[in-house]
Amino acid sequence: MMSNAAATIDSIRRDPHFLRLKAMVIDATGLAYYADKDAAFAERINRRLPFGRITTVGSYLAALEAEGPGGAEFQGLINELAVGETFFFRYIEQFDALRAVAIPECLRRNQASRLLRIWSAGCSIGPEAYTIEILLKQHFAAQLEGWQVHIVGTDINGAFLEQARRGAYGDWAVRGLSPETLEACFDRQDRLWAVKPKYRQWTSFMPFNLVDGAIPSYPHGIGHFDIILCRNVMIYFDEATRHRLLGDLHKALADGGWLVVGHAEAGPQMNELFIPVSVPGATLYRKQVEPPVATAASRRAAHGPAAHGPEPVAPVPTSGLRRSGKPASMSAADSAAGLPAGPVSGPRSRKSATPQPAPAQPHPVETDERSTALEACLARVEASRLDPAAHYQLGLVEEELGVGDPVAAFKRALYLDPRFVLADYHLALAYWRRGRLVPAQRHFRNAREALESRSDDEAVTEGGGLTVQELRGMLDLWLNGEEG
Repeated sequence: MMSNAAATIDSIRRDPHFLRLKAMVIDATGLAYYADKDAAFAERINRRLPFGRITTVGSYLAALEAEGPGGAEFQGLINELAVGETFFFRYIEQFDALRAVAIPECLRRNQASRLLRIWSAGCSIGPEAYTIEILLKQHFAAQLEGWQVHIVGTDINGAFLEQARRGAYGDWAVRGLSPETLEACFDRQDRLWAVKPKYRQWTSFMPFNLVDGAIPSYPHGIGHFDIILCRNVMIYFDEATRHRLLGDLHKALADGGWLVVGHAEAGPQMNELFIPVSVPGATLYRKQVEPPVATAASRRAAHGPAAHGPEPVAPVPTSGLRRSGKPASMSAADSAAGLPAGPVSGPRSRKSATPQPAPAQPHPVETDERSTALEACLARVEASRLDPAAHYQLGLVEEELGVGDPVAAFKRALYLDPRFVLADYHLALAYWRRGRLVPAQRHFRNAREALESRSDDEAVTEGGGLTVQELRGMLDLWLNGEEG
């Protein structure tokens, strides 16, 4: 027999106004994550009812329509729907890449203005933004003396922003940090860890809707950023919203600025808009510096060598061999895979991670390199038809380039190795991007089941150092509240 709560949620799902309510909320927030999760969405609605004297879905829908997305109750519902999983120094490899490559480049480029602007878009409860300030002050304090540094965190969830402004967190948000880091950066307040005042001077928070808000939005201070972190945000949006947001983020970056996205958020459009810059363990995306009209020689003649400025960081070459001797796929394909790029080094602990040196200046990527990468993958498949990894890598490149049949490639990898968990994961993503939600859920579940007996610290096959625990967390976000 169904419990009272389950019966109530089921009646909400069956209400004739339910689908219209869900469509309105997804349209206003971009949270296509709930498109195939009626039970999860109904459970959130149940938390908001009764709303005053309103007890029916139809009346609740009318009330939300009357007040609009900026209304108090609409915001309360958004607070229930938004996912807030985050912690300090999450994906340490990306912060290592910022420290080794992006931040030094920004400091060289902005030496004249002495201004550094960073945006944590979809900041949740704030650890990402505070992590950036800690990183800057621990490693670049001398270089930033006399600079203006602005770190802004934005989110659609007002409750998250209130906690971010308080800057106090439980043990879950600081998991993995060494005792030395905890002592240096936090004050113990009862059962909470409060960010020390010295690491909160440059960081501020404000509400901003990435779907409805105009980007750039200079009245809100949203624009001309040197670095934008938008990690694990776009996975909840549909393809059209994601496409538009990437274009907006590109416009919000200064020339030569850097974009950091989550492991599962890269795709073909990334390489149309940005230059992928691979370093050990991560890939960053850089906005192309507009080429000047004058030549470098004429600039030096007119203004002297200092006016020339640093050369832009080009992407690391994507051809060559891995240590195993197998052909390497292009760095963009690694990014499209939702995996760290660069040599496979296995998982690293946050405590022992050390910054990687900036890569040597590589040659510019030729326009036909993408087709070369595809040809390399096809040749590898032809030579090793029974190698599941070869078909998997082909699927990644085909998905990233928008050619071929990546779904078929991932299926072939799984046929050859039914326990190839990343093939299941990326097959699910491919189905989801194509609107095929039922098979997407099935393969997300298959991937999660394949991880059940594996240890948290184990490296995932073809994962570039991605651990079982990290992949399990990604899958849990997709499967939270899934349909039966």
